[in-house]
Amino acid sequence: MNKLSRVVATATLALATAVPAAVVSSAAVATPTVTDVSERPAKKKAIKLVKAKPGTHYGLPGNKITAKIRAKGKVKFYLGGDLVKKAKIKKGKAKYTLPIELAPGTYKVKAKYKKSKASTKTVVWDSALNVSQAAFTISASTPSYDLPSPALTGTVRYKGKVATTGWVDMYLNGNVKGGSDSTDYCCMSSVGGDGTFSFSSSFLSDAQERGVGTWTYRAFYTETASFAEYIYSQPITVTVTP
Repeated sequence: MNKLSRVVATATLALATAVPAAVVSSAAVATPTVTDVSERPAKKKAIKLVKAKPGTHYGLPGNKITAKIRAKGKVKFYLGGDLVKKAKIKKGKAKYTLPIELAPGTYKVKAKYKKSKASTKTVVWDSALNVSQAAFTISASTPSYDLPSPALTGTVRYKGKVATTGWVDMYLNGNVKGGSDSTDYCCMSSVGGDGTFSFSSSFLSDAQERGVGTWTYRAFYTETASFAEYIYSQPITVTVTP
């Protein structure tokens, strides 16, 4: 190959290798479309309210309301429009218990977390277990047949109405665990159609058998034998003297 031919061949090879390089360079400068994620609106955290019970009874501990939300921080609880608690979220839950002092009625509870809101209604029922006497003093030496009978009477109002059925059980220290099989169980009375009940002298005999001292009982009313829901009386004390 002469000198001229080598020059031509070299120029041709350089041109051939330069073309694809220009094409690649052109493709590299193309700018893709990118969406700025920071400009998207933040997704609102959903909040849900759950009641421990459909309602509670007047004079007994209030209903527990649980706010469920996947977030961190605090949930604000409102009762009747008033801010009543700022509860810290723990494991996706924040809790509020209504006060025991609430009068019978229907109450609206609202929970708020930033822009998320939820509300629920709960009832405080007009219920009461009233007893004729709350303090007794008897002697350990008094024969059971000389003890007063009936020793205790009372009335039951349940969910706004006079109770017409059900049972009233008496338990030492209000310990209902174990039911009638419990060593703290005393005795039982059925409720009449007029909402009344009565305990014979066996109630006081139970205290006598426990010995000298002061013993505290509570009476519990349940509408059904399942004992799934109940109301109870004030403490009833029986002092047994020597």
